[in-house]
Amino acid sequence: MALRLLRLSKPLMAALFGICLLIGITLYGGVGSVTQAIETAGWGMLLIVLARFIQIEASGFAWRIVLPAPIAWWVCPLLRWIREAINVLLPVAQVGGEVVGVRLLTKYGIAGPAAGASVLADLLVQVSTQVLFCLLGLALFFLKSDDPRLVLWLTGGVALFALGVGGFLAVQRGGGVDWIETRLTSLAAANNWNLPSGIVGLSANLAQIHAMPSRLAMAGAIHLAIWLFGASEVWIACHFMGQPLDFAGALVIESLSHAARAVFFVIPGGVGIQESSIVALAATYGLTPPIAVAIGLLKRIPDIILGIIGLLLWQSVELGWLRTKYGMGT
Repeated sequence: MALRLLRLSKPLMAALFGICLLIGITLYGGVGSVTQAIETAGWGMLLIVLARFIQIEASGFAWRIVLPAPIAWWVCPLLRWIREAINVLLPVAQVGGEVVGVRLLTKYGIAGPAAGASVLADLLVQVSTQVLFCLLGLALFFLKSDDPRLVLWLTGGVALFALGVGGFLAVQRGGGVDWIETRLTSLAAANNWNLPSGIVGLSANLAQIHAMPSRLAMAGAIHLAIWLFGASEVWIACHFMGQPLDFAGALVIESLSHAARAVFFVIPGGVGIQESSIVALAATYGLTPPIAVAIGLLKRIPDIILGIIGLLLWQSVELGWLRTKYGMGT
């Protein structure tokens, strides 16, 4: 019981730290000024939500490309929305969006090992292209900034992120998944455990996906386009708040704030990290702290709106299966 409470307390403490950081950075920008800036955005909020929706659904199609089994075209975009909602709104829960995504795929007829392998491959493609996106943002920031210390810190952060992604790649391509599967299978046999159906055969399915470089490249191209398109959220926010910012500047803010969130991944949802990093980056482009904080908070609006809808979709899907399984009426 004590161990379980300890496991729960760590993400909760991290979340509390993030919330305190968010409150602090908002006070730094000035609550009144930040609120006024957000109100000025007006209809831009709706466009930001639309931009995020496009990114989520496109990510679903990229996931479908690496899936080593046929499935209806709409399933992966739907499940990607649910994955995103869980990761954004339930970050301290004991279940992640990826785990739920694997489980839901099996409900649509995909074998557990194939479903699990597709999620691992999809994540690898996503974070690999994110590194490229961050490197592009870092290069553009280097050309613009006259603050060598900030450039150094950002370079270190992107390098740490790239190192982590490299480790993830090594695990997938270097036999790490096969080793884990073998060890778990041996332990299960020795202790009469029942392994989850998604474990046995996971490495073989992952190898099958990695043996299709054209599909991985296609999914990578889509993910990279999604990252680039994501910069439109920052540009839209600035445009509607009457702040001059070109797309290159929006790309820098978007990419390097993502890098900061990746480095401080222990903070659920990057709460406070996203807003603080935007404040640090925005000064180079002449944006005041209230505007910078407002950008970060405006980017939270799609998290909430699309996240709530995603959770409702999740429950709707689950309820539909229960009705089918037990013959419940509508």
